[in-house]
Amino acid sequence: MAGSGSNGATIPVFDIGQVLLRWEPRAALARITGSEAEADAFMQEVDFAAWHGRQDAGRLVAAAVAEHSARFPHHAAVFAAFYDRWLDAVPGEVPGTRAIFEALRMRGPVYGISNFSRELFDRTVPAHPFLGGFTGLVLSADVGINKPDPRIYRILCERHGLEPQACVFIDDSAKNVEAARAAGMRGIVFTDAGALSSALAAMGLATTA
Repeated sequence: MAGSGSNGATIPVFDIGQVLLRWEPRAALARITGSEAEADAFMQEVDFAAWHGRQDAGRLVAAAVAEHSARFPHHAAVFAAFYDRWLDAVPGEVPGTRAIFEALRMRGPVYGISNFSRELFDRTVPAHPFLGGFTGLVLSADVGINKPDPRIYRILCERHGLEPQACVFIDDSAKNVEAARAAGMRGIVFTDAGALSSALAAMGLATTA
């Protein structure tokens, strides 16, 4: 199958947040609450990671805001403002990785697996159009499964006819990379663009245009 890697080619698979795009919810919340200390207190009180993770798994933003506003009415304005000002939480590219992504795209297929709300992804792409360049992309919200659930890696391979052992998964989370390895892929824990370029070059993937 085309792109399967059966000819020995290595197939790159990217995460998005903190690999291609910066993910800075604390800074975005600080602009809403007034300070980093208040943002930290808010995030701890409402269990922000778990709350937002349900949007990544497919819960609609309006439902999320309504449900948590009912539980924490004193924070209702913060919940609404965070998503109204969504792009503040993804304020730009991670330095250097877009160039790697685009160099790889020039040479072959590039796939993605990301914990991302479909609603929010669709708001993000117009601000960062290069995200439309994936050969294939599995968003957690579309399948109702967040990384590191092993099923999400299998879904990518099954949808696109990829052999897991031909894929190298790139993510800033060691837990997610370990899950990809358990699913049969190779993995790179992302730290910065230079280290990523070197690791990919060692696998035979040129990352310069």
